[in-house]
Amino acid sequence: MALLVIGCTSEVKDSASDKAPANSEMSALKRLPDNEAGNVVSKAIAAAGGWEDWAAKKTLSYTKVIQFFDSIGSMEREVRQLHQYQLQPLKMRISWEEEGDHYTVINNGQQVWKLKNDQSLTEQTDIDQAWNSSFGSHYVMCMPFKLTDPGTVLTYQGLDTLSGGQVVHVIKTTYQEGAGSAAGKHTWWYYFDKDDYSLAANFLDYQDGFSYTQYVAFAEIQGIKLNKERKSYSTNADR
Repeated sequence: MALLVIGCTSEVKDSASDKAPANSEMSALKRLPDNEAGNVVSKAIAAAGGWEDWAAKKTLSYTKVIQFFDSIGSMEREVRQLHQYQLQPLKMRISWEEEGDHYTVINNGQQVWKLKNDQSLTEQTDIDQAWNSSFGSHYVMCMPFKLTDPGTVLTYQGLDTLSGGQVVHVIKTTYQEGAGSAAGKHTWWYYFDKDDYSLAANFLDYQDGFSYTQYVAFAEIQGIKLNKERKSYSTNADR
């Protein structure tokens, strides 16, 4: 999976109501546990640009290029999506072309719609896919800042060595009941470089299977280090 970051912009307005609350940094970072897990995530957030700069951002837009490969490395298909997020409060729009049809997912934070050629799709599978794709893409793109979300349970599991030899801190991540639709269903492990605390990889147990993702490249946009390219694999429980 490749991510081409186009921009992360912050609107400057005179109205005080449009500015991030003065204590937004403290309120978010104070949710991190006072232990080694919280310490690692705090350093990872600082390495990614810091909470203050991140909280000041109003919008994020990028082109997501998704390439699917078979087991011998031949590309089967490619999808290019335009992702547009309003970050405060969260609203999302994803649009793309596939096999001659135009698709749009709209998420206003409370409701979600999936449209095919401007016609709303009403099957439950389409609605579920729209929830998962919009919230899921936002969740992944906004790491490690999303690890401060309410209901996040972080556990430090020591050091590990990834397949390429990189030594990393391991943070197991689960979610309390009510903290998102995947709470109790998904367990994540995030791997941060031992020395510079950059996000190196993640591993996901989503009950029906496992996936392992390597973070290959990053781009710095307006002081924030965002993921530019990652590779994901279906795996077993041992990665």
